[in-house]
Amino acid sequence: MKTLRITLFAALVAAFFTGCVGPEGPTGPQGPAGYDGLNGTNGAPGVNGSYQTGISNPADWSVSGSFLIAGYNVAVVTANADANGVVMVYFQTSGMGATQWAPLPDTYPVGAAEQTFTFNYDVGVVTLQLQNSDGTTPAAPPTFNFKVVVIPTAILKQHPGFNVKDYSMVKQLLRIND
Repeated sequence: MKTLRITLFAALVAAFFTGCVGPEGPTGPQGPAGYDGLNGTNGAPGVNGSYQTGISNPADWSVSGSFLIAGYNVAVVTANADANGVVMVYFQTSGMGATQWAPLPDTYPVGAAEQTFTFNYDVGVVTLQLQNSDGTTPAAPPTFNFKVVVIPTAILKQHPGFNVKDYSMVKQLLRIND
């Protein structure tokens, strides 16, 4: 009887691990055109880690309430990028090295107050904003470089410890050439 139980148990285990064999299933749907998940060289802008650089000049800024705002057209912020990515803006001042970029938002002291530098975006447009903590209108900043980067959510899922505020990590992972 003991031998019969062992034989039945072994047969059940073998059947369980053998699995079913049948015809191969249908091919899945086509992914987005040229999607390589990394650097955007083959696909639609804003899906594959696209970026665009720009220069902000003092004349670009206008007053809106207690804010200063400057709007820029950016082709990398597409509807697809908005739906399937994270949009980040980094800035670089003349006092920074050629490969140093700081993420927005940023807050820093200006006199006795603090100034907050943020951004908003919509499809095709990024708006930079400056605001003083004491409610006064800030002065227009000197000329600086900015970079708009679209990071695909697929990249964020593949790299759970990825820090989008660390530009050197973003640059390396998305293969951005400065």
